[in-house]
Amino acid sequence: MWTIIGLLCIAAVAGVIAATSLTCAVGLATGTDTWCSMLTPLVGTPIAIACALVAGLPAYLLFRSLRLSQWWQFALGGALIALPLWYEFATPFNSARWAHAGAFDTLNYLGSGLLAGLAFYLLLRVWRKSKTIWGQ
Repeated sequence: MWTIIGLLCIAAVAGVIAATSLTCAVGLATGTDTWCSMLTPLVGTPIAIACALVAGLPAYLLFRSLRLSQWWQFALGGALIALPLWYEFATPFNSARWAHAGAFDTLNYLGSGLLAGLAFYLLLRVWRKSKTIWGQ
């Protein structure tokens, strides 16, 4: 179980770094470097790790019991786990924040969850394959 917890934490960090890098790239493509701060992944990483431990571990156990094992199921699960934080922090639909940064917040929050779910799926596959190779 400790390995799963470690993989969840690594995947959470990878998801935040990948999503914030994607947000930075989209921002640069649209003519702004506002979204290219190193502060974003530094703030997002502890939040993502907490979400991975509080919601990701039970989600993994549920996925395992339901025999859900496809990459898109893990990606969708990660995005669903990130949905409450996106709703709380991005204040979607009727706020000044949403009018200013809705697409970027969506990429940051939901993208982090989606990419973390995908990273966890890939890490889990590599770990399982290494167990069979080494005979553990």
